Amino acid sequence: MIYYILFGILFSFGIYDIFGRDKKLKKRLLNSAYVVVFLFLSFRGFLGWDWYFYYPSFMEGTYVYEKGYMLLSKAIGRIYKNYSFYQSVMAFIDLSVFYWFFKKYCKYPLMIFVIFLSIQGLQMEVELLRNMKSIILFLISFQFIEKREWLPYILLNLFGATFHMSSLIYLPMYFILNFEYNKKVIVYLFLVGVVYYLSDIKILTYLLDFLKGGLQERVAGYLNYGSVSRGVNYFFIERVEVFAFAYLYERDNIIKNSAYIWCFIFLFMPELPVLSMRIGILFIYSSWLVLGRCFVRREGRYMFTIVALTLCIYRVYNNLSFEGNKINYNYRPVFKEKLDYSKREKELIESKKYLKESLGKELLIQY
Repeated sequence: MIYYILFGILFSFGIYDIFGRDKKLKKRLLNSAYVVVFLFLSFRGFLGWDWYFYYPSFMEGTYVYEKGYMLLSKAIGRIYKNYSFYQSVMAFIDLSVFYWFFKKYCKYPLMIFVIFLSIQGLQMEVELLRNMKSIILFLISFQFIEKREWLPYILLNLFGATFHMSSLIYLPMYFILNFEYNKKVIVYLFLVGVVYYLSDIKILTYLLDFLKGGLQERVAGYLNYGSVSRGVNYFFIERVEVFAFAYLYERDNIIKNSAYIWCFIFLFMPELPVLSMRIGILFIYSSWLVLGRCFVRREGRYMFTIVALTLCIYRVYNNLSFEGNKINYNYRPVFKEKLDYSKREKELIESKKYLKESLGKELLIQY
């Protein structure tokens, strides 16, 4: 229930951000929303799934991750060895960057903040502590693609790789994103992707027969991890809408091309759900930006609002209605219930019986 109350308040704030006229009130609502979400994340305790690894990593150093993340964790621990304090510092870092980034690139930063939280942002803040640091470092480096300053861009994303190695994928984006591609080619690629996705053609499965030995086994493992429905589902419709908004209305090449990449990863990689998930999440910021920037157009503003809120409401419901998440996203703030690792571990084990049903249910950021 607390999630529906939280999102209900945020949705109302977002609508006022678009249609309201009092700029001072908008600013107060924006600041209030960030403070509320910061407190919500800071006191969450063992929420979600990945606390199972991050808690012992922070408290005891029993898990070893990338050096940047480990150094940050150790620095926080030296200040105060408390897991809730650790979570609050992590949330503060992320939310501070998003606050700056959304205000810089969107006329309605409060509405895009709501879109961000609804479309995987909440799960990312709860589960992807390392990944989020690499993503926000890329968002900081965004400006250097625009300015064509390659050195700070490269350094920031190499620094991001010390938190999560996936940041290395951002390095060639300096040469890819800020480019005006032929619109006919983009449409053609999108249509080919739609046909490939909906036709259920499994090219990689056929090519598997040509591989041998251990390589065949490893590739087969990726292909057999989960089953992705390739029909006209919500996630397909979402990509079509984001692609259409980017193609028709977005004028910023970096944002537009990021959205194309996000859509193409989904359409062309359904046989590799693990890679599709892990690479796609690096470009999900484009969906927040494309949807959040459409409201500047007076024509069709009501239509854009309905579409964006429909996508957000479905995302929230899809997450909270899943049986596995009802167990692991049961919000119990630390000021009401002390952290009990053994108790939550049992609940985590219980929730794993729903793993087979997890694809497409916002679990482990599958889409």
